Amino acid sequence: MIPMNKRILCFLLAMVLVLGCGLNAVATSSSEVQKQQTETKNKLNEVNKSITAIENKRKEVQSQLKGLNADLVETMLTLEALETDLEIKQEEITAAQEEYDYFKALEEEQYESMKLRIQYMYEKGSNDYISMILEAKSISDLLNRADFARDVSDYDDEKLQEYQEIKDKVAETKAVLEEEKAELEEVQEAQMVYKTELDKKISSAKSKSANFESQLKEAQRQAESYKETIKQQTAMIKQLEAEEARKAEETNNSSDEESNKGNTSGSSTSGSSTSGSGSSVSASGSGLGVEIANYALRFVGNPYVSGGTSLTNGADCSGFTWAVHKHFGISIPRISRDQAVGGKNVSISAVQAGDIIYYGNHVAIYIGNGKVVHASTRATGIKISNYTYRPPLCVRRYW
Repeated sequence: MIPMNKRILCFLLAMVLVLGCGLNAVATSSSEVQKQQTETKNKLNEVNKSITAIENKRKEVQSQLKGLNADLVETMLTLEALETDLEIKQEEITAAQEEYDYFKALEEEQYESMKLRIQYMYEKGSNDYISMILEAKSISDLLNRADFARDVSDYDDEKLQEYQEIKDKVAETKAVLEEEKAELEEVQEAQMVYKTELDKKISSAKSKSANFESQLKEAQRQAESYKETIKQQTAMIKQLEAEEARKAEETNNSSDEESNKGNTSGSSTSGSSTSGSGSSVSASGSGLGVEIANYALRFVGNPYVSGGTSLTNGADCSGFTWAVHKHFGISIPRISRDQAVGGKNVSISAVQAGDIIYYGNHVAIYIGNGKVVHASTRATGIKISNYTYRPPLCVRRYW
């Protein structure tokens, strides 16, 4: 048995052949073709609905792709900035190491000099003191010589202590720089992971867009095919109606009674020819800032989850700031780059606890004393950092 769609195709091909050859006799009626045309119009309506749906999905994917590309550009810029920051931080560490080595050498040199003088004092001390007394020209000269010896010893102690203090401070500075560098490297790693995720999402979006493009072309081809079929069916209906009218006229000529019946039938036929035509396509106070900062600090140690907004189960940087502000009934944008343009702009010199600091594709909450709390990376989760661990780009206040 021939499937329905193949029978319809055969039927349409037969109509095309009849129209092309100009035959007057056909093996069907105008009402049957009108019924077929109604079905074709219904199919065209369905295809048009599909076209609208596909176009909407394609626009949605293209909008997502545009946003992903914008995120990718910002991520690339952030990675470039991080690379520069890391180079500068490494130069600072190298300089601190050189300074540390310099003062360590001075300390060792001073220490060696002190040991030699102490050794000399023990070995030559009594004779030198006797010589100093005997060679003194006066009591005043003797006291001056004794003061000089004491001053030399005090100078040695002071310089040694000075070098040790400078060396320790440089070592402390170097340790802070290395910690900041480690944080920058963590952020860089997180941004690289984010970039990889963006690349995958962009590739998927491009594939979906291409698929919708292919579906759209196929649906449009079907729509054009249905339109052409409707056009051919309309021509066939006219031909069939003309043929039926001719046959009715021949019947009218055979008798007056049959003529009246034929006229009625012809009129009925004419009425039925319009029954299937026509279709329609359906279509601050600082007090609140401190509360915000203290509340945010309650979640230090909780995990970092990309796309998350849970303060306990995991959040990303902007999800963390969003959820903290939400707790106080403050509505802020969900995405970091949107948070960077909302609220009130605050200069970095006027930053207060509870303010949001934007670093470029990353946000944190300032908690005072030069520190911020933020959802940093998957490895560290929600943590506290120096607010200068990366150069801040702007400060926004929503409270």
